[in-house]
Amino acid sequence: MELAKDELKQALLNATTCDIQHDGWTCGTCFFHISPELNNQDWQAVLLIRGDYSRDELDNLPEDIGASVTKVIGLCEV
Repeated sequence: MELAKDELKQALLNATTCDIQHDGWTCGTCFFHISPELNNQDWQAVLLIRGDYSRDELDNLPEDIGASVTKVIGLCEV
C-alpha cells in the first residue's frame, strides 16, 4: 500500500499542483476539480490512504479501495 500511497500523492500533485494539506497532499477542493467522475467514496479512500482517518472513522469508503485509487490515478493522468 505504501507504493500506491506515493504514486497517488504524486499523481494528485501533478494533476492539481496543490500540496497544501499535511505532508504535501492535495486538498479536497482541488481533488474534486480533477474530474466530475470523482465522488465522496474516492475522496474517503484518499483520506484513508494518506492517514487522516481510520476505516472506522469513515462512513463512505468504496468496497474496492484499490480500484478507487486506480481510478483516481487514471483521472489524474488525463
